[in-house]
Amino acid sequence: EYLTEMTDIVLEEGGIIDKYQGDAIMAEFGVPIAVPDHADIAVRTGLKMQRRLKELRQEWNRKGLPMLYCRIGINTGPMIVGNMGSIQILDYTVIGDAVNLASRLEGASKRYGTFLMIPEFTCEYLLPGVFRMRVLDVIKVKGKSKAVKVFEVYGEISDTIDPDHELYYQNYHEGFEAYLSRDFAHALDKFQSALSLRPDDSAAKEMVARVDSLDPDLLPPDWDGSIALTTK
Repeated sequence: EYLTEMTDIVLEEGGIIDKYQGDAIMAEFGVPIAVPDHADIAVRTGLKMQRRLKELRQEWNRKGLPMLYCRIGINTGPMIVGNMGSIQILDYTVIGDAVNLASRLEGASKRYGTFLMIPEFTCEYLLPGVFRMRVLDVIKVKGKSKAVKVFEVYGEISDTIDPDHELYYQNYHEGFEAYLSRDFAHALDKFQSALSLRPDDSAAKEMVARVDSLDPDLLPPDWDGSIALTTK
Protein backbone atom coordinates (compact mmCIF):
# COMPACT_ATOMS: atom_id res chain seq x y z
CA GLU A 1 0.00 0.00 0.00
CA TYR A 2 2.82 2.40 0.90
CA LEU A 3 4.79 1.81 -2.30
CA THR A 4 1.66 2.07 -4.44
CA GLU A 5 0.56 5.37 -2.90
CA MET A 6 4.03 6.91 -3.19
CA THR A 7 4.48 5.64 -6.75
CA ASP A 8 1.15 7.14 -7.77
CA ILE A 9 2.34 10.58 -6.65
CA VAL A 10 5.65 10.32 -8.52
CA LEU A 11 3.87 9.30 -11.74
CA GLU A 12 1.16 11.95 -11.36
CA GLU A 13 3.88 14.61 -11.14
CA GLY A 14 5.60 13.38 -14.30
CA GLY A 15 8.49 11.51 -12.69
CA ILE A 16 9.68 8.05 -13.66
CA ILE A 17 10.26 5.15 -11.30
CA ASP A 18 13.81 3.96 -11.83
CA LYS A 19 13.68 1.05 -9.41
CA TYR A 20 12.65 -0.17 -5.98
CA GLN A 21 15.60 -0.85 -3.70
CA GLY A 22 14.19 -2.74 -0.76
CA ASP A 23 11.75 -0.27 0.79
CA ALA A 24 13.25 2.68 -1.13
CA ILE A 25 11.95 4.28 -4.32
CA MET A 26 14.45 5.74 -6.79
CA ALA A 27 12.84 8.25 -9.15
CA GLU A 28 13.96 10.85 -11.70
CA PHE A 29 12.44 14.04 -13.06
CA GLY A 30 13.29 15.80 -16.31
CA VAL A 31 14.27 12.63 -18.17
CA PRO A 32 13.82 11.19 -20.71
CA ILE A 33 11.76 14.26 -21.71
CA ALA A 34 13.38 17.49 -20.56
CA VAL A 35 11.29 19.98 -18.58
CA PRO A 36 12.61 23.34 -17.38
CA ASP A 37 11.15 23.13 -13.84
CA HIS A 38 12.29 19.61 -12.98
CA ALA A 39 13.75 20.65 -9.62
CA ASP A 40 10.51 22.32 -8.53
CA ILE A 41 8.54 19.27 -9.61
CA ALA A 42 10.83 16.92 -7.68
CA VAL A 43 10.60 18.96 -4.47
CA ARG A 44 6.84 19.39 -4.79
CA THR A 45 6.53 15.63 -5.30
CA GLY A 46 8.51 15.01 -2.12
CA LEU A 47 6.21 17.29 -0.13
CA LYS A 48 3.11 15.58 -1.55
CA MET A 49 4.53 12.20 -0.61
CA GLN A 50 5.07 13.33 2.98
CA ARG A 51 1.59 14.84 3.21
CA ARG A 52 -0.02 11.66 1.87
CA LEU A 53 2.05 9.52 4.20
CA LYS A 54 0.80 11.56 7.16
CA GLU A 55 -2.77 10.79 6.08
CA LEU A 56 -1.94 7.11 5.68
CA ARG A 57 -0.50 6.96 9.20
CA GLN A 58 -3.83 8.17 10.55
CA GLU A 59 -5.62 5.41 8.64
CA TRP A 60 -3.11 2.77 9.75
CA ASN A 61 -3.37 3.93 13.35
CA ARG A 62 -7.14 3.41 13.29
CA LYS A 63 -6.55 -0.12 11.98
CA GLY A 64 -3.91 -0.88 14.60
CA LEU A 65 -1.16 -1.15 11.97
CA PRO A 66 2.46 0.01 12.39
CA MET A 67 3.27 3.61 11.49
CA LEU A 68 5.55 4.16 8.49
CA TYR A 69 7.80 7.18 7.91
CA CYS A 70 10.16 7.95 5.05
CA ARG A 71 13.09 10.24 4.38
CA ILE A 72 13.65 11.85 0.98
CA GLY A 73 16.90 13.08 -0.54
CA ILE A 74 16.81 15.14 -3.73
CA ASN A 75 19.73 16.40 -5.82
CA THR A 76 20.07 18.20 -9.13
CA GLY A 77 23.10 18.05 -11.39
CA PRO A 78 24.88 16.47 -14.36
CA MET A 79 24.62 12.72 -14.64
CA ILE A 80 24.74 9.92 -17.18
CA VAL A 81 21.23 8.92 -18.25
CA GLY A 82 20.18 6.03 -20.45
CA ASN A 83 20.06 2.29 -20.92
CA MET A 84 22.80 0.69 -18.82
CA GLY A 85 23.76 -2.94 -18.73
CA SER A 86 24.53 -5.71 -21.13
CA ILE A 87 23.34 -7.07 -24.44
CA GLN A 88 21.01 -9.42 -22.57
CA ILE A 89 19.59 -7.07 -19.93
CA LEU A 90 19.21 -3.28 -20.00
CA ASP A 91 18.10 -0.93 -17.24
CA TYR A 92 17.11 2.67 -17.93
CA THR A 93 18.77 4.51 -15.07
CA VAL A 94 21.10 7.32 -14.00
CA ILE A 95 24.62 7.19 -12.60
CA GLY A 96 27.14 9.71 -11.35
CA ASP A 97 28.19 11.72 -8.30
CA ALA A 98 25.02 13.81 -8.44
CA VAL A 99 22.95 10.64 -8.10
CA ASN A 100 25.02 9.35 -5.20
CA LEU A 101 24.61 12.64 -3.32
CA ALA A 102 20.82 12.33 -3.41
CA SER A 103 21.14 8.92 -1.78
CA ARG A 104 23.55 10.26 0.86
CA LEU A 105 21.16 13.09 1.72
CA GLU A 106 18.34 10.64 2.34
CA GLY A 107 20.55 8.88 4.85
CA ALA A 108 21.85 12.12 6.39
CA SER A 109 18.29 13.24 7.16
CA LYS A 110 18.18 10.71 9.98
CA ARG A 111 20.91 12.61 11.82
CA TYR A 112 18.86 15.83 11.79
CA GLY A 113 15.40 14.34 12.28
CA THR A 114 14.23 15.75 8.95
CA PHE A 115 12.22 14.17 6.14
CA LEU A 116 13.09 16.13 2.97
CA MET A 117 16.66 17.28 2.39
CA ILE A 118 18.10 19.07 -0.65
CA PRO A 119 21.56 20.54 -1.33
CA GLU A 120 22.54 24.00 -2.53
CA PHE A 121 22.66 22.64 -6.09
CA THR A 122 18.92 22.00 -6.14
CA CYS A 123 18.24 25.34 -4.44
CA GLU A 124 19.87 27.10 -7.40
CA TYR A 125 17.24 25.62 -9.74
CA LEU A 126 14.15 26.32 -7.64
CA LEU A 127 11.83 29.19 -8.40
CA PRO A 128 12.22 31.75 -5.58
CA GLY A 129 9.38 32.24 -3.14
CA VAL A 130 7.72 28.85 -3.71
CA PHE A 131 8.98 26.59 -0.92
CA ARG A 132 9.56 26.95 2.80
CA MET A 133 13.11 25.84 3.61
CA ARG A 134 15.87 26.42 6.10
CA VAL A 135 19.59 25.79 6.00
CA LEU A 136 20.44 22.73 8.06
CA ASP A 137 24.20 22.34 7.92
CA VAL A 138 27.31 22.20 5.80
CA ILE A 139 28.35 18.59 5.38
CA LYS A 140 30.90 16.39 3.70
CA VAL A 141 29.21 13.12 2.81
CA LYS A 142 31.09 9.88 3.24
CA GLY A 143 33.80 9.43 0.64
CA LYS A 144 33.85 13.10 -0.44
CA SER A 145 36.05 15.99 0.67
CA LYS A 146 33.98 18.87 -0.74
CA ALA A 147 31.57 20.53 1.68
CA VAL A 148 27.94 20.95 0.61
CA LYS A 149 25.35 23.24 2.20
CA VAL A 150 22.12 21.34 2.80
CA PHE A 151 18.56 22.50 3.47
CA GLU A 152 15.35 21.09 4.86
CA VAL A 153 12.22 21.75 2.80
CA TYR A 154 9.26 21.81 5.19
CA GLY A 155 6.43 23.10 3.05
CA GLU A 156 5.26 25.55 0.44
CA ILE A 157 4.95 29.29 1.00
CA SER A 158 1.18 28.95 0.58
CA ASP A 159 1.01 26.54 3.54
CA THR A 160 -0.12 27.93 6.88
CA ILE A 161 2.41 27.43 9.67
CA ASP A 162 2.18 27.61 13.43
CA PRO A 163 3.80 30.84 14.79
CA ASP A 164 6.02 28.78 17.14
CA HIS A 165 7.27 26.74 14.19
CA GLU A 166 8.03 29.92 12.26
CA LEU A 167 9.93 31.29 15.25
CA TYR A 168 11.86 28.04 15.57
CA TYR A 169 13.01 28.19 11.95
CA GLN A 170 13.91 31.87 12.29
CA ASN A 171 16.04 31.22 15.39
CA TYR A 172 17.77 28.27 13.77
CA HIS A 173 18.49 30.24 10.59
CA GLU A 174 19.95 33.18 12.52
CA GLY A 175 21.94 30.79 14.67
CA PHE A 176 23.45 29.05 11.67
CA GLU A 177 24.36 32.32 9.97
CA ALA A 178 26.10 33.43 13.18
CA TYR A 179 27.84 30.04 13.38
CA LEU A 180 29.28 30.39 9.88
CA SER A 181 30.37 33.94 10.75
CA ARG A 182 32.20 32.59 13.85
CA ASP A 183 29.95 34.56 16.17
CA PHE A 184 29.58 31.52 18.39
CA ALA A 185 28.06 33.25 21.41
CA HIS A 186 25.21 34.60 19.31
CA ALA A 187 24.90 31.26 17.50
CA LEU A 188 24.59 29.37 20.77
CA ASP A 189 21.94 31.77 22.04
CA LYS A 190 19.85 31.32 18.89
CA PHE A 191 20.22 27.54 18.78
CA GLN A 192 19.19 27.31 22.44
CA SER A 193 16.17 29.49 21.68
CA ALA A 194 15.27 27.13 18.83
CA LEU A 195 15.71 24.16 21.15
CA SER A 196 13.40 25.72 23.74
CA LEU A 197 10.66 25.69 21.11
CA ARG A 198 11.43 22.12 20.04
CA PRO A 199 13.10 20.34 22.98
CA ASP A 200 13.51 17.06 21.07
CA ASP A 201 14.81 18.62 17.85
CA SER A 202 17.84 16.69 16.58
CA ALA A 203 19.15 19.52 14.37
CA ALA A 204 19.18 22.13 17.16
CA LYS A 205 20.71 19.63 19.62
CA GLU A 206 23.42 18.87 17.06
CA MET A 207 24.33 22.53 16.66
CA VAL A 208 24.26 23.34 20.39
CA ALA A 209 26.63 20.44 21.08
CA ARG A 210 28.91 21.43 18.20
CA VAL A 211 29.17 25.07 19.23
CA ASP A 212 29.82 24.02 22.84
CA SER A 213 32.71 21.83 21.72
CA LEU A 214 34.40 24.44 19.51
CA ASP A 215 37.52 26.32 20.54
CA PRO A 216 37.58 29.47 18.35
CA ASP A 217 41.33 29.89 18.94
CA LEU A 218 42.07 26.51 17.39
CA LEU A 219 40.04 26.93 14.20
CA PRO A 220 42.08 27.04 10.98
CA PRO A 221 41.82 30.09 8.69
CA ASP A 222 39.94 28.05 6.08
CA TRP A 223 37.34 26.71 8.55
CA ASP A 224 34.02 26.35 6.70
CA GLY A 225 31.83 25.07 9.50
CA SER A 226 31.34 21.71 7.83
CA ILE A 227 31.12 18.31 9.45
CA ALA A 228 32.28 15.08 7.80
CA LEU A 229 29.68 12.31 7.90
CA THR A 230 31.09 8.87 8.52
CA THR A 231 28.05 6.81 7.53
CA LYS A 232 25.88 6.55 4.44
